Amino acid sequence: MAVLAALPGQGNADPLRVGFYENPPKIFRDEKGQPTGFWPEVTEAILTGLGYDFEYIDCEWETCLEMVRQGQLDLMPDVAFSEERAQQFQFINEALIYSWSTIVTSEKVEIASLQDFEGKRIAVLANSIQERDLSRVLREEGLKSKLIWTSSVQGAIDAILVGDADMAITNTFFAVKMAEQNSLRIPELPFQVNSYHYIVPTDAPHSFVQAMNLASYRQQMTFGSEFHSAEYEWISFHKAPLPGWLTTAALITASVLLLSGALIFILRRVVQARTSDLATTVEALSAEMDLRKKAEKFALETQKFDAIGRLVGGVAHDFNNLLSVIMGNLELLKDQKELDATSQKFTDQALLATKRGAKLTYDLLSFGRRAQLVPQVLRIDLVLGGIEEMLRRTLPENISVAFSYDPDLKAVLLDQGQLENAILNLVLNARDAMPGGGRLTLSVSNLSSDGTEGREPLVDQVVVSVTDTGIGIKEEALNKVFEPFFTTKEIDKGSGMGLAMVHGFVTQSGGQIRIHSIWEQGTTVELRFPVTSEELETVAGSDTSTELLGDEKILLVEDDEDVRHALSKRLSASGFNVTEASNGAAALELATSSTGFDLLVTDLTMPGSIQGVDWVRQARDTFGEVPIVVLTGYGSDALDGLSDLSRCLLLNKPISGPVLISKIRHLLED
Repeated sequence: MAVLAALPGQGNADPLRVGFYENPPKIFRDEKGQPTGFWPEVTEAILTGLGYDFEYIDCEWETCLEMVRQGQLDLMPDVAFSEERAQQFQFINEALIYSWSTIVTSEKVEIASLQDFEGKRIAVLANSIQERDLSRVLREEGLKSKLIWTSSVQGAIDAILVGDADMAITNTFFAVKMAEQNSLRIPELPFQVNSYHYIVPTDAPHSFVQAMNLASYRQQMTFGSEFHSAEYEWISFHKAPLPGWLTTAALITASVLLLSGALIFILRRVVQARTSDLATTVEALSAEMDLRKKAEKFALETQKFDAIGRLVGGVAHDFNNLLSVIMGNLELLKDQKELDATSQKFTDQALLATKRGAKLTYDLLSFGRRAQLVPQVLRIDLVLGGIEEMLRRTLPENISVAFSYDPDLKAVLLDQGQLENAILNLVLNARDAMPGGGRLTLSVSNLSSDGTEGREPLVDQVVVSVTDTGIGIKEEALNKVFEPFFTTKEIDKGSGMGLAMVHGFVTQSGGQIRIHSIWEQGTTVELRFPVTSEELETVAGSDTSTELLGDEKILLVEDDEDVRHALSKRLSASGFNVTEASNGAAALELATSSTGFDLLVTDLTMPGSIQGVDWVRQARDTFGEVPIVVLTGYGSDALDGLSDLSRCLLLNKPISGPVLISKIRHLLED
């Protein structure tokens, strides 16, 4: 510890030895071999300000830590705090970065929850905070994975690229950059938040530790400091030149500091003021720890919602099977010609109730993120007309609501459920913006290509406008309202995801979203969607009265006896020759004994060793190019692996008989 024993300004003071390892963009060497990144910029500012000369010592991560333990390094940046490390090193209390650990996978690997870690090969920097957190998670969750230790952060990413690992866990900033450059995937699963500090050997002088604490704190608290400049350039996920005035201010500040001189005097004053400054430091650190606790709470909530989503998906699946039985038998009953008018009316009302039940399960699947997103040709005024009453019930009595629809509105191609959710999000935001009451206006109109509204030949967009008379949004926040987790509401009053979800839906649908707000006057949000040239009669899911009969041979595979019976009767009533099988194995046996089938109608989720995507693929191999209709009550996320199969159609349960026959007829004639 001879280096730190000498104070700055003494003639025999050796340069401080600072550990240096590659972890871009936080700390790395550029093309010319010069130290660059967040930590080198901040380190130079702090040590130079304290009057120390220093030199970088290159080392691998594990080697760097060992050199600090043995006193061969005087200072090491970018070290995540843990209780175990606190027993081996002295931590500079001031954390300069708070960062997520991030999961990175190849395009072929999907990670939706921690349970998906089971059996995976996971690359991680040896002896890093990511390794510690990963080992703890695997131990607590009872998961078995193969850890692949690397000597650098880049090595963990390289292990994925060469196929040695299925996934890696590394720091957020490096992960985002490498994912963009190498077509890698970053799952939406928060992992762990850590604070990053400087460390020094356990026998480092107390005065040096205090000086580093105060210098780190002042860097963060001083406007225009080198810390803020480095944070903006390297830690933000974009690079942009500093404003001219800020550069000028920084130069003036630096000149004043250089001209002031007397660095030893400054250091003595720092030591004298340590009591009050350290108290302030503790308060700031407590605030940062509160932020960390909130981040950990968010991660826990995410895992909880994932579990709820799985539960909701299972409930919706069973409920859809029940609705399939009810709807199938009601349709068969309705086809009986001897029914009188009253019985027909009762049957129609029961069928309408089953369709409302199907809509309820669709909403449940949407909540569990397992709903099939199906764009369809629709008119927005008709969609809003169907949910007007629900929207009115959402608003308190002190808010009046008005709906305005232009006549002859053009059709658009949208997912109806997502459109309804987007409108509901905007209505709820407007409600929260008018706690004392007000007026909400929802209007839908055609928009011509020259920007004028009305029924003109050049109409190419339909615009949905939601206007409130609430408190509005301040100008400085308008550019951030579509960012995930940004909210102007009070703590625990909003997640910050509402407008982000609306923005994602609109842009994915090929539309545009605009927002205009005046503080204390109100806000208007416009959703603009392109007009479609498809005919409105092609709306997906609409019933058809056309009799589409056939005499082809159909193999029906369904494990639920009641559902299978209802489907069989429906198909037989339309003239088809139906053969039934209760599972995939029985269906394959029929394939060898039968003369052949013209079409396969199959459930996706069945008991037995052959089910799901594997069953559909095996059926295609066995039956050849026979068209396949896949029925599911569990959503479409499992069907991503079947996108390459031709003449394979997915339909959600429950499905009405006319629509099912129409889809089958179209598939057979395709």
